[in-house]
Amino acid sequence: MKKWFWVLPLFCVAFLAVRPSLGCICIPRDNPDNPGVPDISMPEQRAFLYAHGGTEHMILSVQYNGAPSEFAWVIPTETRAKVDVQAGAPFHELWDATRVPVRAPKMATASAPGGAAPEGVVVLERKEAGPYDIAILQASSGGGLYRWLQKNGFSTQPSVREALDSYVEKDWYFVAARIRPAKQKQAGASLQNGTIAPLHISYKASELTYPLRVTSGNPGTSDMELFVVTDDPVDHASFRRTSFEMTPRGKTGFKVIGESTDNSGNYPTLRKLLPKGGTLSKYTATLTAAQRSRDLSFATL
Repeated sequence: MKKWFWVLPLFCVAFLAVRPSLGCICIPRDNPDNPGVPDISMPEQRAFLYAHGGTEHMILSVQYNGAPSEFAWVIPTETRAKVDVQAGAPFHELWDATRVPVRAPKMATASAPGGAAPEGVVVLERKEAGPYDIAILQASSGGGLYRWLQKNGFSTQPSVREALDSYVEKDWYFVAARIRPAKQKQAGASLQNGTIAPLHISYKASELTYPLRVTSGNPGTSDMELFVVTDDPVDHASFRRTSFEMTPRGKTGFKVIGESTDNSGNYPTLRKLLPKGGTLSKYTATLTAAQRSRDLSFATL
């Protein structure tokens, strides 16, 4: 039986079956009973990247098995970001638009603004959006940022400090997100089945990038699935790229052509995000921590 291949660890399933585990830019929190060993299982990263003018839009999806209180996101951004939850079903529409019926190939493995905290961290914004508690941060050192995250409930692994330093040195900003304490009970099931609302992060940027390096502190391998809209798709080592042309059709649909397949249909969420359509590329790979030591650039903005 032929299967749709989504490059997810241990989860190659037929399209329209139960959705596999999702992922994002994440730094698992330490297990208090065994320091240095993550307390949750989160081996994957999934994102949707596109740009309007000089603004990058990055939509992140997540699923993991573990207590919602133990989950934290840390996302570096080139400039100060705007953050909100993304309505609709962008990733389900992306899966539908880019499905290719082939046998699984062998992949290459390779609140209000605050002042400066004692750790050298400036809290530019603190807000609640959907189930998330979100902080927009600026820091003068990776170590100080790490300590601030630990003290404020965005607990992370010590192994991420070097990666955080690399972004601080470039004067980047940071989005930290966790599940609000009041929403943790309700969020448990949606986190496990991947139906929790994605985060939509937008910021002025010189390049359309995915900050992969921040995940290099995560142990083991990480399965990647990135959806990127650019005029001229680029290739990255260890990634398999499949591209599709999306042409607007009707009020809510796209004609989607790629790899000898026509996935045309209604995609209301994508149509709102990409009213003019474009070239959509899906990048998939399984990467080791060493292979996640650099960011991915897709276009100059």
